[in-house]
Amino acid sequence: MSEYLYGINPAFEAIRSGRRQLYHLYLNQGSSNNPRLKKLAQLAEKQHLPLSWVDKAKLFDLCQTREHQSCVLEAGPFPYTPFAEMLGEPRLVLLDNIEDPHNIGAIARTAEALGWKNLLLPRRGCPLLLPSVVKSAAGACEFLRVAVNCASNQYVKIALAEGYAVVSLDGSGPVPLPQVREAGYQKLLLVVGGENAGVSQFILNNSTAVASIPQRGQINSLNASVAAALALYLLG
Repeated sequence: MSEYLYGINPAFEAIRSGRRQLYHLYLNQGSSNNPRLKKLAQLAEKQHLPLSWVDKAKLFDLCQTREHQSCVLEAGPFPYTPFAEMLGEPRLVLLDNIEDPHNIGAIARTAEALGWKNLLLPRRGCPLLLPSVVKSAAGACEFLRVAVNCASNQYVKIALAEGYAVVSLDGSGPVPLPQVREAGYQKLLLVVGGENAGVSQFILNNSTAVASIPQRGQINSLNASVAAALALYLLG
């Protein structure tokens, strides 16, 4: 089944990564002088990817959004990785109860930039890497290994059995995040919760450490993707 990735960066990265089946690239004929679209067209031709210059109406029909940046790529679904193949990697990040596709995309983008190559999504209650998430990630998820074959609790149980330290972010966590860094865990599973539900109670109860980010302002609140970015940087 085809997916229609939209946006210039998602198209670039999907082509560059070479992980998906690629079927057809559609570009806006009214923006044919755009340097980035020209570069994308050259890349498509180099990869022998079919290319069509079409009008904006066609692009909207394909992706059902006006956020396409004059570019839509017809591709196969994202190639997920079984969790078992990630075990042994020094750093894993699990997104628990995060429902906003933009947060997932932003966290995926930061994770890839900071070298966290393995992302865990629960098989229920969390958006998959659909085109809206790929757009928010600016295509960065094309270079991540992503598992979706377990529930959040299962990921944690298996990781603990495999010798991982499980560190969960929580606004009222008793352990300051810099202290977690000082612990120097060799194998670490970082759990980031949603802004409403947070990390589930089972995971908090079974965490090696429940960590908070020290704050000095009057508003004791951080967006999930911002909190994740700080933790990914400190613990990477």
